[in-house]
Amino acid sequence: MAAWAALGLSQKEVVPAEPPAVTILCYHTFDNRKINPYTVDSRQLNEQMRFLAVQHIPVIPLEQLVFYMQGKGALPSRSVVITIDDGYKTARTKAWPIFRRFGFPFSVFVYPQAIGRHGAALSWGNLREMAAAGVDVESHSYTHPLLTHPSHAMDPSSYVNWIDHELVDSKKEIERRLNKPIFALAYPYGGYDERVVERVKGAGYTLALTCDDGEVTGQTDPWHLNRRLVFHSTSLKVFSDYFRDKPLVVSETSPRDGERLVGPPQQIEARIANVQQILPESARIMVDKVSRHWMPASIDATSGLMKFPVPKTTKRGYYFVSLMARDRLAPHAWREASWLFIVRQNGLKSR
Repeated sequence: MAAWAALGLSQKEVVPAEPPAVTILCYHTFDNRKINPYTVDSRQLNEQMRFLAVQHIPVIPLEQLVFYMQGKGALPSRSVVITIDDGYKTARTKAWPIFRRFGFPFSVFVYPQAIGRHGAALSWGNLREMAAAGVDVESHSYTHPLLTHPSHAMDPSSYVNWIDHELVDSKKEIERRLNKPIFALAYPYGGYDERVVERVKGAGYTLALTCDDGEVTGQTDPWHLNRRLVFHSTSLKVFSDYFRDKPLVVSETSPRDGERLVGPPQQIEARIANVQQILPESARIMVDKVSRHWMPASIDATSGLMKFPVPKTTKRGYYFVSLMARDRLAPHAWREASWLFIVRQNGLKSR
């Protein structure tokens, strides 16, 4: 009996093959005396890495993901990339020994203004040592500002120059200090919009990482690579669930990912490229500033078009959109996609 028939599907309903999916983990600091939401302790980190090893989930370098997205190589069906933001010393003293024990590669995203400037930060000597040993060091801007919202009012030309300083000068200084090419940026605070993305491309980066939840596939826009943040509160159960979820492949989002709007939209839309792999009736959506709870989302089973009328709101700021639907062949598993748009002009004297 054909596999599709054994699953109770007609030949026209055959589910397409699953594309390779990558989970990019995002850490910040480890074993701090003063615990904050981003502090992961060594025991917790060791437990998480042991889970990956025992489950035989491949941990790959970020560069391998780049090659795959450029069509230059293959990936396992499920793999992980490990990233650490901000350049705290604990990336070297606490996390690195654990990653080395398991043989896992990882990337550190740093901003030059902090390096060697305070006791908790890595020094350039630390980074040279790590880079020489194979640790990937990349850019997190120059001073770690929220790139979409300057701290004071600027005209459009000054704003573009400010963004370019944050992106270009960071890349240049890290390359000069470490004598290595820089190809990746992690958006500070996970903040981006369409203008920031265009400046990132112009600054010579190959890809950029967000803090939006979800998996990465070959169809993911390289300037919007989602990451799973790991917090002090992330239990092993929650951590393991990251690798049970499957990607929900969305396109034609409206508002577009990173779009800046004058006012809230009346409706959110997206096209689900892998609609054959989900149960459309299970779809649910959560939109930051609209509701703190999941709400039903309508997905057309044929076209894959998702429509969600936005309840009336006047709130400004970041709107994070999370869309989920149950997997068709494994209904206990969810597929998820995330993106954002911004309702605010903030900080610009004119457009």
